[in-house]
Amino acid sequence: MFKQHVRVSIESVTVASIFRIYFLILHQIASMISVENNQINDVSATRSEGVNMEEVITILRSIIVSRSKEGATIDEIIDDYKDHTGESLLSTYRDRDIVAAQLRQIEGVWSTFAAPNGPYLWYCNTRRTQHLTDMIKKQKSPRISNRKYQNSRYQIPSTPYSTSTKVSGSDQREKFFEDNMNFIPKRNAWSRVQVRVAPYLPPQRRQLHQGKQMTQRRYYSNVPNMGPNFCGYQMVGDDFFLSLARWELGFDFDPGHSIQQSGLCISGLTIAEAADRVLKATYINERVIVNIGAVDLLHGYDFVDMQHDLFQLMKNLEIRGASVILTTISPMANSSHIPGIIDRLQKFNSLVRRHHWKHIDLWQCFVNEKGNTLYECFQPGPRHVSGSNQPHVLWNKLGRQRIIKFLKQHLAAFI
Repeated sequence: MFKQHVRVSIESVTVASIFRIYFLILHQIASMISVENNQINDVSATRSEGVNMEEVITILRSIIVSRSKEGATIDEIIDDYKDHTGESLLSTYRDRDIVAAQLRQIEGVWSTFAAPNGPYLWYCNTRRTQHLTDMIKKQKSPRISNRKYQNSRYQIPSTPYSTSTKVSGSDQREKFFEDNMNFIPKRNAWSRVQVRVAPYLPPQRRQLHQGKQMTQRRYYSNVPNMGPNFCGYQMVGDDFFLSLARWELGFDFDPGHSIQQSGLCISGLTIAEAADRVLKATYINERVIVNIGAVDLLHGYDFVDMQHDLFQLMKNLEIRGASVILTTISPMANSSHIPGIIDRLQKFNSLVRRHHWKHIDLWQCFVNEKGNTLYECFQPGPRHVSGSNQPHVLWNKLGRQRIIKFLKQHLAAFI
């Protein structure tokens, strides 16, 4: 009798527990349905406010398709939508959860996690967009990723040299990377992030490789501490001279810098920074050849500033006792259609030609008899460089070989 009573008690307890769990599950399901209905109601409410939903869906789908290679985050979709329409999705849908609910209702749109702790990545694939998706996925990825995860839940800690900082359009001189040099001319109008760094020291390769025999041909000087040089002339320049020094003359990049540089050939080097560099460099050769100004043009600097900086550069080189040969700027293959850049380029080259400075007209090396640009001497498309956020179309192998021959022919007149 006692055993039977205990068995009945256990069975009653078990049945009660099962019913309690069952009601808890029903309560959770009801809560989830309520939240989902609220989101749908919020989306429906926005539709009644005069928003053309078909147009919005078309734009959202095109944004997601354009990012098919790596997927699109919510923040990237919001940013692209604002760039395309000038309006913010958050002003329409209030928060990112509602935006996500709207995206899930679009045909062909789906999402997945980028990583166990990463954000959702959104993709779109329909019959009408399949060919576009395939083309985008076959594109080469950029060497530098500027992906921004702005959601605080997935925020990536920023670093002093982060390139994801948004650029203000009010001052074009702010469009510059932080690290080109640790000292900055006071007259420069742009501001950079102040980072606690050691004072500028000469690149380490100049000390580390003093004892190593240079592999360059004889007409490239082996003077120690000079850095890249051509026929005994120390080279000062931006990415164009840097690529020439690295890939044709065999000079290595200096280690320990986030910006690619070799001696005084520095990625993203402006005229003003070159003027400060040559004044503070530990060694300046008695003969110097300078190719500078392309970065200033691409960043939209006024010609009057470029002229002032060039005079300061030549003055500082004179103070250092250097005999300088200045070159004109070669055609800008990716900006030849932009009137503002062409106008300032022609003014700068005219300044170099008409002044009393010794100069070599590199412009003539890259144009034919009719003055048309020889595009076969340039890279097939613009590429990112480490010292500037403006894409460059540099000289290709043919162009660099052409420059070497052209420079050797014209340097003979100054010997």
